[in-house]
Amino acid sequence: MDAEGKKELRLDPPLFVTCDLDQFRDPNKKRAANDACEELDKLDAQDEISVSSIISALLHPIEPSDDQYKVCDWGINPKQFLPTKQAVIFKEQLFVSKLRNTNCKLNENLKIFFERELEQIGRFCLNVEEAYDGYMIFSSSKMKKGKGLVECGHQLKGKYDDKFLLICEKRSEFDRIDNTRVEKTLELRNHADLMLTAIRETKINEEVQRFKARIDIKDRDHVFVLDGGIMLLMRHLVCNNFVGNFEYYTMNLYGRVLRCNLVVSKERKIVRIFYRTYKNVVHIFTQQCFNDELQDVAEIFMSPEGRIVLHYWRGYNYLLHAACMPPKRKEPILPKMELMWRQNEQLSRKFRELKALNYENATKYLSSNSQLADFMQDYVLNLLRYKPTNVLEFSIMFFQNMSRD
Repeated sequence: MDAEGKKELRLDPPLFVTCDLDQFRDPNKKRAANDACEELDKLDAQDEISVSSIISALLHPIEPSDDQYKVCDWGINPKQFLPTKQAVIFKEQLFVSKLRNTNCKLNENLKIFFERELEQIGRFCLNVEEAYDGYMIFSSSKMKKGKGLVECGHQLKGKYDDKFLLICEKRSEFDRIDNTRVEKTLELRNHADLMLTAIRETKINEEVQRFKARIDIKDRDHVFVLDGGIMLLMRHLVCNNFVGNFEYYTMNLYGRVLRCNLVVSKERKIVRIFYRTYKNVVHIFTQQCFNDELQDVAEIFMSPEGRIVLHYWRGYNYLLHAACMPPKRKEPILPKMELMWRQNEQLSRKFRELKALNYENATKYLSSNSQLADFMQDYVLNLLRYKPTNVLEFSIMFFQNMSRD
């Protein structure tokens, strides 16, 4: 190596430069003659952001984990939640199925349903849309009764404000009992003075009965919602990770005001319906007050996004579910090859020529070998005489005996 190669390699500019902090100080700022900890200088806004980011990165390993957050009891009142409209505004289609053997008994942690257990009888649709001052709810269903000749179902339209206060809602159900068509309708409207006007109507064929009442909800501590508002409320609670009890008042189609309660369980479930498995499912109990005692009347399983996975009512043998069996693939019906080539004149003519030639050759061969013709005749006569169930086995035994003879 020459002398020039032995010289020390120097970078221009050098890689490491001695840092003079005085170069980074603002000369216009006033500095005190005290120690560094007593400086009166303040950081700029952009410098504060940079320092905050550095400190957050350094402290990240000691931040609480997700499991530690889950055990925290925040004590949040769901009535004070800020409305997150986009989280609850979507449409979902559900299937209505009937249990074939028994009523709903779902007490185990793992819910499993197979095709042999459910019989699909209808569909259910729920849609929540955004309004200028709240939400619009639309719901409908259709089910088949008996042998599938009779249909029943419901229609629902409602509107609620941003705080889930009822503005108006109308629900109607139709059913057919024997030869009688029964329609029940309930409509509620909220006035400016927080007075609800309820109109209930029962129509049996051509006979109509109407009832009207006024309900004061001014001093009630809990919200007053109907069926559409309950579905909207459950979406809101699930999307906001609520755990606990939420009380409300409602009215059924018979005009009775009920005190109800939603119990959102902290423990997550697993639900399997047909080919789909839902994990981390939120379990919700719906309770109604009978004789001053809350009793479970329905159970709902919802995904963390607020979609219904499974919904059923205690004592009834039908339920709502999100997944269904995939449609069975229909095998295409292909025409026989014989029908296809017979439509072709050239192939059909070729077939007739070959058939005549084969017949002629077979006739000449049998006439020249009379012994083979006798064997074939004897074989066919034995087949017609004994009519064996296994023709192949009978044929093997027949020709083996013939070879011995």
